[in-house]
Amino acid sequence: MLRLRRFLPRLTLLRCRDLAADGSPLGPERDALEPADAAVRTVELPLDAPPGADVREYRLEWELVPADHPTIGVEGAELLLFRATLLGRDADGDEETREQRNITVEWLDLDSLVRHHSGSPRTPAPLREALRTLLRAEVKNLPKCDRCRMRPELDRLLAADLVWEHSAGPGQGEIRRLVMARELAGIPQQDVFLRWHQHHAHEDLAEELDAARARHRARLAAYAAPK
Repeated sequence: MLRLRRFLPRLTLLRCRDLAADGSPLGPERDALEPADAAVRTVELPLDAPPGADVREYRLEWELVPADHPTIGVEGAELLLFRATLLGRDADGDEETREQRNITVEWLDLDSLVRHHSGSPRTPAPLREALRTLLRAEVKNLPKCDRCRMRPELDRLLAADLVWEHSAGPGQGEIRRLVMARELAGIPQQDVFLRWHQHHAHEDLAEELDAARARHRARLAAYAAPK
């Protein structure tokens, strides 16, 4: 049995589905909780998996009202939302706790959120690597020469192109929204060291850089426009 203890949030949806050992679903997702029970503090969910099921997966949705607690939305604050407890029976038939997890929420700034997704195993690998490339491109030992500084700018814009390309899949819209919100807010300033080298040749990057700037401006304009 799974026992779910609700603390501050309002429970808006709780659904489940059964999965086979290879991860394939055994039927559609279904409600795990009656609407009338959404206000109950503690719910107990029987784990009566059908034949062939290896995992029962739950999808939980909730909402917080800022008036309910002074730290809601405060950067760096963390709140306990739910406690999930997996229960079983011991050899004597008494109830025992097999596993227990807290479900919490923490409010982070945009830069921290993007960095979190760049290292999260839940982020698809191509998008995760694109985010890392973007973040690496923002930390530069820049040359003093204006024309030489075109290369770092182009590298960053091309990295932004990759993030845009790999954030188009299902369920990745939130990461794309965070990246664009971060761009619109302004990239956090890094320590920049200007270096000088006397003898060097310039790459012809003007056309490619202009095109990359235009793509970037178009994306920013689309996200900045009123919805």
